[in-house]
Amino acid sequence: MIVVSIIMIIGLTLGALAAQLKSYRLGGVMVLPILAIYTLREFFTPVIFIIGTVAAWISLWVLQEYTLNYGRRLFLSAVSTGVIATILTGFVLSQVFPNQLSFETAEAITSIFPGITAFNLMRVSPGNRRAELLIIGCGYLALIAVGVLLLWLFPTFVTQTPPFLTLQISDITAWIELRPQGSPHSRVIPGWIVLIILPISIFIYEGFRQRYDHRLVGIVIIPTLGLFTVQSSSVVIFYTLGATIIYYFITYIQYMTLFYGRVLLTVSILLGTIYSLIFGVFFSQLVLIPGVSLFFTGIFVGIGAYNLNRVSRKTRLAHIRIDAGLFVISYTLLFFLIDIPVTGLLHDNLVFYIFVGIMIVALAVIEMYRLEQSIPDATAFASESAFARSSVDGIGSYESSLTADNQEDK
Repeated sequence: MIVVSIIMIIGLTLGALAAQLKSYRLGGVMVLPILAIYTLREFFTPVIFIIGTVAAWISLWVLQEYTLNYGRRLFLSAVSTGVIATILTGFVLSQVFPNQLSFETAEAITSIFPGITAFNLMRVSPGNRRAELLIIGCGYLALIAVGVLLLWLFPTFVTQTPPFLTLQISDITAWIELRPQGSPHSRVIPGWIVLIILPISIFIYEGFRQRYDHRLVGIVIIPTLGLFTVQSSSVVIFYTLGATIIYYFITYIQYMTLFYGRVLLTVSILLGTIYSLIFGVFFSQLVLIPGVSLFFTGIFVGIGAYNLNRVSRKTRLAHIRIDAGLFVISYTLLFFLIDIPVTGLLHDNLVFYIFVGIMIVALAVIEMYRLEQSIPDATAFASESAFARSSVDGIGSYESSLTADNQEDK
């Protein structure tokens, strides 16, 4: 846990400096450290990641060359293509190298990061793209070296927190002959559920953005938190408390420094990583959360706090209530699909949790109704538009493409 947190902190700091000083994207805010961490757990990660990125890049090039798609549509197409490519690549590699890679447990597949990397590289000017790729490669190798060095120098110190890289399932433990620490938690969630959750969550997230211009907590954060909460009921409390704390921190930092966008997001994720590290060092014995869940929930804390900061004050309460309602609904579906272990939420005290869940969903429905009522009527919107039919100072009138009563013969 300590080693992956240090890798994440160094990688985020490198990305923030590159963005602030030279406007480099480095494939995305979290791409470098996440790629390095995944590589230390599964050595086939770079192959899967590169193939997914190339496939996403090709899809972006085809869409830009032969369609009029742009912006968010390109981003979603890149993410979707990258996810599909990583799934296919992971399956092929698992068949060719069954002893080195398991398709059912491989963490590099169904990843959104290849699509994010391709999209960010596409937005870089061709003249700077080679330098950006060079920095990405050097930064990746540097983070790998940092991780191996820390694991080799401090194998005992790492065990004070929930293990992450030192588990038996991590390839790095065999490579540097490191004694595994702890034991991985049993897999209680079938792989097909994970594969279905990703496209559904993207569909819901984008639906909210398009219809209500409302930013949810994140594309995959809500269902992933549900998956983590299945293994430890403390995850949802850990996330809620952390997101609240980090939100106030970054709000103050933004007020004092005027940071925004990529840099502020990096700072927020950095604080979320530190928050999870502090929790792992000092409170891991009191509340048992697996190292993987603890680390990624810390990242989600930073992303959630940043998105909460971006929401306007008038809709912030609606943002929180709708996110909470979606979490309750997603976790309820998991409850009916799988057997919740003893450590998971809803294993006992069902009456209390059902009452709380109904209240949360009711509040979310109320906010949804208010958002729906806030959408202007299409005819009224068209009539109030500057392009609607009007007469200005006797100049005459014209027809608007927004109005539905245009006559075809005009």
